[in-house]
Amino acid sequence: MAVDRNKLDKLLKQLPDELQNEVLQFAESLLHRSDSSSGVNGVPPVRSFFGIWDSGDPRSADNERIDADLAREYVIADGAR
Repeated sequence: MAVDRNKLDKLLKQLPDELQNEVLQFAESLLHRSDSSSGVNGVPPVRSFFGIWDSGDPRSADNERIDADLAREYVIADGAR
């Protein structure tokens, strides 16, 4: 896969400074995985991306918390009508 580094740099500069390095590392890891993966047409299988990003929140996968957040947003959205 050909990578246009200038295009990537321009896109990264649109992000806040604190996210630029993290996104660059993520993009590079995706490129590395596609080069070394046995996916179709050089694209790694979707499952290879599971767990690749760490939000820093140890409770980010807490289903009860997610359900409560969704319910709260639905109530807010319904009240805005």
